[in-house]
Amino acid sequence: MTMRESEPHFSVLVHPMMQEKDTEMATKEKKEKKEASRVVQGQELEVEHLTEITDVSPKQARALLRKHGADWTKLKDEAEDLKED
Repeated sequence: MTMRESEPHFSVLVHPMMQEKDTEMATKEKKEKKEASRVVQGQELEVEHLTEITDVSPKQARALLRKHGADWTKLKDEAEDLKED
């Protein structure tokens, strides 16, 4: 016998609906993260703004926005680094 009778045994049962909800939440989080990494049509204004204030190309601006999102401090710093190269 591997378990002593005096030791309690706990087993965790997860209701199938909870498992499904966890899976849905994880899928939604992945989708949101993936979508956040893309420059969508509405963000073209951000591309234009970044190109105007930093003199980087629109292609470079899109890449920076994909990489850093709306972190304008990082965007400006990296844009300045691109200009120096």
